[in-house]
Amino acid sequence: MQLLTKKYNFLQENAILGLLFSFSIIEVLAELFSFKVILFAFRPLVAILLIYLYWVTSKERNVLFYMTVFFLLLTSIFILFESILFLILGLIGIFTHRILLIFYIIKLNNIKDFVPILIAIIPFVFIFSYLLSISDEIPKGSYYPLVAQNILVSILAGVILSNYFMNDSNNSPWLAIFGLLSTALYFTVFIEKCFLSNLPPTYFRPLAMILYVTSYYSFYRFVIDAETINAKKEAITVTQ
Repeated sequence: MQLLTKKYNFLQENAILGLLFSFSIIEVLAELFSFKVILFAFRPLVAILLIYLYWVTSKERNVLFYMTVFFLLLTSIFILFESILFLILGLIGIFTHRILLIFYIIKLNNIKDFVPILIAIIPFVFIFSYLLSISDEIPKGSYYPLVAQNILVSILAGVILSNYFMNDSNNSPWLAIFGLLSTALYFTVFIEKCFLSNLPPTYFRPLAMILYVTSYYSFYRFVIDAETINAKKEAITVTQ
């Protein structure tokens, strides 16, 4: 019975993954050809499938994962509209998402020493601040939101970078992959908005969509790995 259950869960997981990457290909094509109706219909499905995939595969089903991806889902919907209200809601959503993301990674990796994080943040803050200072194409009213975004992305990158070098006992390669892809995603969007806004969006958005899907799939895999590692540590502690 247990073998049948494992086989069913394996098939279910692969079916969800197949849907996830199929929808991602549709999204990339929609971005390439600017099909807004398809974007509106399929973009939220990426976050929804991640939530369902985690529900199927995780034994812990941590509420922080659902909250983090839920705000990602809200943001992916809000940014499809062009009104000021939805823009503000999108900014609130992405700020909340990134704060939860940082807190969740710190919690999963049991990080207690924050000095390496502070050191690792510095180069990212410097790079993004420099790029912001030399940009002549910052959209009106976007300067302070971009500063806040730069700080949050720098903190996230600093947490991941410091964990990679300082926390060997609780390291998952998926966290490093997520950090690389998510930083590349933000860098791509940042360059598009602040330096090359005169170019058609089809130059960057298909790439951004690929980075978006692969980075958050990597985040999901990191969470599963971290939960497995932490469960094994707890089991060893109990037996001792």
